[in-house]
Amino acid sequence: MKRQIVGLFQHCKHIAPLLAAPAALLLVQGQAKAVLTYNIFESAGAVIVQTSGSLDLTGATLLGNSSCDIDGAIVSSAAVICTGSDIGQIPVYIISGPTSFVGTASLLPASTVSGITTGFAGAGSVFAIDPAYNFSDSIVSSATFNGTTLASLGFTTSGLIGTWSFTGTSETIQVVLGNPPAAAVPGPLPLLGIGAAFGWSRRLRKRIAAPLITPPQA
Repeated sequence: MKRQIVGLFQHCKHIAPLLAAPAALLLVQGQAKAVLTYNIFESAGAVIVQTSGSLDLTGATLLGNSSCDIDGAIVSSAAVICTGSDIGQIPVYIISGPTSFVGTASLLPASTVSGITTGFAGAGSVFAIDPAYNFSDSIVSSATFNGTTLASLGFTTSGLIGTWSFTGTSETIQVVLGNPPAAAVPGPLPLLGIGAAFGWSRRLRKRIAAPLITPPQA
């Protein structure tokens, strides 16, 4: 296992000096503009990691190139997640945050993967993503591990288990135990409001189109 995920850690010895930047650098970045969320959840006898969100890595500190060296991984002891098909060396950016997850998960490789390549290692302070990714586009990527459960991996709680920040920008990554958010569906009240507005606009157009009748002069 160590040989297979060593790629994400190969630049670690160069990270410490870069993370020692003045605190003022972090203060000027303000509120996070975008968040990439990794949801870890259970479905149909499998544990699934699925991404949602986007990142704009303009200004983020690029460390070099590395890889997960494997198709899909969850390693709690080093806060490692890899999704999508491994395509070899890809750009690596510096992040800071927790160096491990709760639980005892050590899953690799995944049974199936989909989407673009992403990977991060909290213990290595690095995040990697397919160079073909267009900043601010939605990141669609997943890894499925068949024949296991959250409980067997020591994931006995739910909710946010970690947040990581990029050096040089205000973007963040978070890992959440639980299903990804469902697509928003308009409720009945908004639909009724739209219907009422449509009816009002039709009546207004009829009134505007009606000929103006001038009352007879005395």
